[in-house]
Amino acid sequence: MYDRILLATDGSPTADRAASHAVALARQSGADLHAVYVIETRTAYDNAIVDPETVRENFRTEGETALTTVANRASPELAVATAVRDGVPHEELLAYVDDHDIDLVVMGSKGASAFKTVLLGSVTEAVLDAETVPVLVVDGPDGQGE
Repeated sequence: MYDRILLATDGSPTADRAASHAVALARQSGADLHAVYVIETRTAYDNAIVDPETVRENFRTEGETALTTVANRASPELAVATAVRDGVPHEELLAYVDDHDIDLVVMGSKGASAFKTVLLGSVTEAVLDAETVPVLVVDGPDGQGE
């Protein structure tokens, strides 16, 4: 049914639950599994307080850790293609879908930062609104996002 599944992760508990579903679906369907972490670039930092490059490197490390966790969960029987991308999260995810001919996106209902969601909008909602590919939305551990 699915040949290429994309897991969108931000390392949150909800994304971890989504990862469990994505890995199980990929195993059941024999699909290739891709996992992507996007570093949000629309958030500015005051250079007098925080070095933006330090923040970006911290996010990159966080992303690599989240992706390694997914790959470890899937191995040894399932290889995972991973990517850390910079940009507007939903735009980067949708571009990845197009670039890799993804036929299912699996993502959490709510990300790591409720504050960013209020300011920037829901990544999940934006991916759903694009209507380019089926999206499986997984609730958080409490059944209601985070």
